[in-house]
Amino acid sequence: MNIKRPSRKTLMQFMMVILAIFVIRAWQQQDLTTGMVPSFTSKTLSGEIVNSKPLPDEAILVHFWATWCGICKLENDNIQAVSEEYKVLNIALQSGTDDELKKYAAENNMQIDNIINDNSGSLARLFGVNVTPSSFFVNTEGKIQFVEIGYVTTWGYKLRLWWAGL
Repeated sequence: MNIKRPSRKTLMQFMMVILAIFVIRAWQQQDLTTGMVPSFTSKTLSGEIVNSKPLPDEAILVHFWATWCGICKLENDNIQAVSEEYKVLNIALQSGTDDELKKYAAENNMQIDNIINDNSGSLARLFGVNVTPSSFFVNTEGKIQFVEIGYVTTWGYKLRLWWAGL
């Protein structure tokens, strides 16, 4: 069997696509907050007061998503699985009223005790978020250790949170 090698033109096109992906990704992340996590206090849909203060022995995932975001819907099960083992602040960006979010959460098997309604976008602005989903992995000292935009697997979340918790 004779396997044909890709032409130089095909290889160059492939390299250009890869380069474009990296450039777009860097552009999307340019405004995202780095360093220490911004300080905020908010209320979840269940009425619990939460803040961004780090826990002494646990990393935190601050996750921005939206009900109208297709990738966020695909990623929902991953976030729910991660929230069973780690603290997750699940921030719904411009996704309607509290009642609409509660209904959405019930329809999508989501816990409401970690969902924060950021309908005004104030928390998103605080973190520099302009793309959903956006995830901030905060270590035990309150420093943002990793930032990811787009889809992340359950194991991708768990690995980053484990690393941030060291």
